Amino acid sequence: MSATSAPNPDRHVVSPTDPAAGSTGSAGHPAASAGGDPLLTLVGPARAAELTSASRDWSSLTLTPAQLAGLELLLVGAYGPHPGYPAQDEVAGVPVPTLIVPTGLDPTPQVPAPGSSVALRDAEGVMIAALHVGATIPAPSTGQGGAGQGGAGPVRLVGELEGIRLPHHPDHPDLRLTPDQLRAELRARGWIGPQVGEGAAWAVWADGLLHTADVGRIRALTRQGKRCVVLAPVGGADPADARHHLRVRCLLAALDAVDAPLRPSEATLASEAVASDALGTGGSGRHREPTPDPYRRPAPGDATRGRRSLLVLVPALPSPLLVTPREPGLSATVLSGPASTGAAAGATAGAATAGGNGDGVPTPGQDGAGVDAEPGAARDLGTPVNPGTPVDLGLEAAELSRLTAERAQLASAYGLTGSLTGPAIGAPGRDELASLLDSGGPIPAELTPPTVAAELTRAVPPRLRRGLTVLFTGLSGSGKSTLAGLLVCRLLEEGGRRVTLLDGDVVRTHLSKGLGFDRADRDTNVRRIGFVAAQVAGAGGTAVCAPIAPYAEVRAEVRAMVRAAGGGFVLVHVATPVEVCEARDRKGLYAKARAGVIPAFTGVSDPYEVPQDADVTVDTARLSPEESVDRVLDHLRLAGWLAAD
Repeated sequence: MSATSAPNPDRHVVSPTDPAAGSTGSAGHPAASAGGDPLLTLVGPARAAELTSASRDWSSLTLTPAQLAGLELLLVGAYGPHPGYPAQDEVAGVPVPTLIVPTGLDPTPQVPAPGSSVALRDAEGVMIAALHVGATIPAPSTGQGGAGQGGAGPVRLVGELEGIRLPHHPDHPDLRLTPDQLRAELRARGWIGPQVGEGAAWAVWADGLLHTADVGRIRALTRQGKRCVVLAPVGGADPADARHHLRVRCLLAALDAVDAPLRPSEATLASEAVASDALGTGGSGRHREPTPDPYRRPAPGDATRGRRSLLVLVPALPSPLLVTPREPGLSATVLSGPASTGAAAGATAGAATAGGNGDGVPTPGQDGAGVDAEPGAARDLGTPVNPGTPVDLGLEAAELSRLTAERAQLASAYGLTGSLTGPAIGAPGRDELASLLDSGGPIPAELTPPTVAAELTRAVPPRLRRGLTVLFTGLSGSGKSTLAGLLVCRLLEEGGRRVTLLDGDVVRTHLSKGLGFDRADRDTNVRRIGFVAAQVAGAGGTAVCAPIAPYAEVRAEVRAMVRAAGGGFVLVHVATPVEVCEARDRKGLYAKARAGVIPAFTGVSDPYEVPQDADVTVDTARLSPEESVDRVLDHLRLAGWLAAD
């Protein structure tokens, strides 16, 4: 946990007469406020029409979801009333959004020249803002991905912004408050203002879920007279991603428990310093407000003004580092002072034409702050740092410090006077939670409030009822298709699963018809199989696939696709030696490859990358098809995907 406090919620508003904030757009138009909001930096309708018309002669950039999130933060005034992309990674010690675009793509995008203007668009082509380019600076290739991935020689664009509209979000519009809207809501609730005093409203950042220990920490703050706004970073979230909606539902469910009396188990878990006041009063607290049932989901139209907590979705990127609980020595990061939002607010536009040193931007946090459907995927994010690795520990500490400064800046912009980042000590790790969900066992209230547990178990069924993809990989002639077909028969004989077979040869006559056998087309074929398998598994079905899939990188992509869809993934390596496969050669392919008729044939003139992450390995030269499939079935039962005999 990191705690940062700032005394004045309005201190970040820079006076128009501030020299640092006195820049205007390249056409002489100051960044205008819309609807009387002091922070929102959208131009008026006339200027928006003028920019839209002029953009027909400009180049355009289609922003990635992460870039779009950074642009939205700039336009809502999170970094001040004069938005722009600076030349530095940080302004006044605060990380700021930057715009990096690649070069060297085919076709190669034209890098805008200084003095030109660029239309910044979302994935649907809607123009969100105009960027008036002041400079272009080479950026390290390890920086932020640009519009269209895979390019070489990325370039940082520096310049001033004129916002036309905010990005559209169809999901949870009532929870997506701008800083202006949240400040108005806080004043309406009496949470900020002269009558309340300083330090009354705090931000509690929720990059993942809120568990019982987190609820106890929020309760402790409210018993100290504070009001908590849970800020959930959702930048880059796909509105069609079920995990995103599950995370939001779980956060709303967690708020139901905030106003309830502190249970003894929660008092033990909420053992951080901020809980001392609540524990000292025996859990009774200082307030005598009525406490609703903490384990009832709110019905539509329920009044929320009496609550002492509030959920707001913020277009910041979630960070896996702020999802994983850490020991106090690793997680406690307290800044020496609050972020200087006043300096950062006026400096983003002012720095836009100041040149720079070309430093790369920090890698954005991964979009995985929700709940992974499989524990392997949970382990991919937020892996605890090994204390015996000083270099890794130093890198993590630097990133945590950067995130803390960024979150303090945003909390201040949203009108809050304190900022808590990271889960409370005692919150369950993702592996622990995933293990409980896999087995279908109850989630104890000491770990997670029952309302949150109910949402999780409803959305993430145990492995026995969860979708699954089994991918057989191996050389041509290794027996993949035979084993895949036999496995499908065995699964259908047992019943309980809806199964579909995606055999490599059959797929090429339909889904991948027209593709060749060079590396690019092979990768495309496997990706298409993986996409269909992910959709099947995500809908609760079972997909059994049998492509050659010779390359480890694409196999990993398929695994990630399936897990992202909410399904399980089992990789079976059919490790039949190439000599045996060539001796079988029922299709005569090896003979043609040896004769040079078939170029780039896997196992002869093209490599097969042996899987290092196979869940099951079988050799059909040593085992019969029935014995090989039995080994696969044994693994599925042992891992919980099938019921034990």
